[in-house]
Amino acid sequence: MRNGYPIGAAILAIILPMILRGAPARADDIPPAPRPAPSWDWTGFYAGGHVGALTGTTTFSDPNGVGLFGGSVVSRGFLAGLQAGYNWQAAPQLVLGIEADASLMSGHGSNTCLQSSVIITGSNCKLTPREIATLTGRLGFVTEPHGRTLIYGKAGAAWMRADASMNPNHTVDVQDPSYTGLTFSDTPGPAVPSSASISAWGATVGAGVEYAIGSSWSLKMEYNYLRFNGMSLTTPPTSSVTPSSVTPNADVTNLPSSGSSNISQDFHIARLGLNYHFGGGARPSQDGGTAARGAAEAPWTPGWEFEAGGRYWYSSGSYQNSNGGPNVLISRLSYNNMAGHSGEMFGRVDTPIDLFVKGLVGVGVISQGQMYDEDWGISNAINNGLPLGYTASQSNIWGSLNYATVDVGYNLLRGPDHKVGVFVGYNLYQTIANAMGCAQIVQPTLGNCTYPQTSYVISQYDTWQSIRLGVSAEARVFDRVKLSGDVAYLPYVAYSGLDAHWQRIPPLFFPFNGTGNGVQAELIATYDLTKAFSLGLGGRYWAMWTNLGSQIDSPGNLVNASTDRYGMFLQASYKFNVPK
Repeated sequence: MRNGYPIGAAILAIILPMILRGAPARADDIPPAPRPAPSWDWTGFYAGGHVGALTGTTTFSDPNGVGLFGGSVVSRGFLAGLQAGYNWQAAPQLVLGIEADASLMSGHGSNTCLQSSVIITGSNCKLTPREIATLTGRLGFVTEPHGRTLIYGKAGAAWMRADASMNPNHTVDVQDPSYTGLTFSDTPGPAVPSSASISAWGATVGAGVEYAIGSSWSLKMEYNYLRFNGMSLTTPPTSSVTPSSVTPNADVTNLPSSGSSNISQDFHIARLGLNYHFGGGARPSQDGGTAARGAAEAPWTPGWEFEAGGRYWYSSGSYQNSNGGPNVLISRLSYNNMAGHSGEMFGRVDTPIDLFVKGLVGVGVISQGQMYDEDWGISNAINNGLPLGYTASQSNIWGSLNYATVDVGYNLLRGPDHKVGVFVGYNLYQTIANAMGCAQIVQPTLGNCTYPQTSYVISQYDTWQSIRLGVSAEARVFDRVKLSGDVAYLPYVAYSGLDAHWQRIPPLFFPFNGTGNGVQAELIATYDLTKAFSLGLGGRYWAMWTNLGSQIDSPGNLVNASTDRYGMFLQASYKFNVPK
């Protein structure tokens, strides 16, 4: 048989060494190749801390009908807290567990609500998240040859508390010179907001990756979705503004509360966590020491590390400014769905003494978006000079963005496959958003907003400068795959903006400034094509808001502003001093 020689040669090659060693030649007695012993035992109690970024949507129902615009409040914020739990490694690759965590939140969100008619004075709904807690079961799969990477899912119960309010907006101002010569059949009552501390139980699901570092520590990166229902808030009394039968009068009628508004809430949360394991942890190695990877390794000494690269960031963003007071609004400009395309350079240097410096700089364009201009209780020449209850118009957007960040930090934990550090830094974020054209979306019969798409209507120039306090972490969860993440709280944000109205005669300019807080976070997965060169995919979320702001040339006009930007980026990076 011509094919018999190769087959026989292969069999002989297998059994001949066994014969020479005196080993039995039976195939069923051939021992399998030894599997590396896991160097990490996940069974036992653990406790630790976490930081994270959140975004969520709060929906306020309207007892009077479907809202003309708005109705849902987007909340943005930072969270920090503690967690504790127990793992049971039921099989070499299966981990069951239970975990409880609790977090304090710092956040902000507001939007138009209770605006079911153009004659009704709607409200400004606000939500400030305060605390959140979960109790979940975990199901994990252990991977990586030495059992140090745990991929898990989680689900269970959640609880939250937040401060919610509904604040009726501006009706008419009888002292406004625009209304000279007008009379009113009634005068509006004072705005009486409705507010309460709301809380609810709900459900949560999530997933993450946890990686064992050192002998008792593990680092985790996870995402959680939480949903809450069953909350409510009494709607506040409001007013209606209608033209009178006798020109140029207007009727302003006080309206009682229309009932209760049902509130539902969801959150999306990304977190970095560090756990200390009281049981389990690294198993003894073959030489009697504590193994990091299941076998004795040469001691590792930190040295200089330098990595640099470039990114393309595709993002979406929003901006909002509201003026008239902390609660009662006269007008609001909302810039939504601002698609951005930007390129950036980044780098990081780690020193032998565990200090590190990292940063980035980027420039880009805003290619599209929509701007909504809302007003309450203002006079309008097209409406015979009478005040209007509510108007809203829409324009298209194009513009630009640029940003830069620099951080200085210290690695608390560092090894050949991980880093965990804290940092302080500075962020600059600037945008220009040009609103082109104009169309009424709730009062189409008004002829005051008919500019073509080639006309500049409003331009918004904004600069946000922030102090960053954060945590930076990375772990090589597989041989060529590294996960890294940053979460930064912004304890001080300085905002300056210029609102340019080009269609006014002459054009009007409204300069604003203010101070507030914010959050910035990103998570990156990279794959090493070589020891020096890698490609990566990441996600980023930035949010900033003012707690106190005003119009510079009219300090009595209080203004609050907020912005966010989020999206995915592709990166390529090069390490300059990798070992040969």
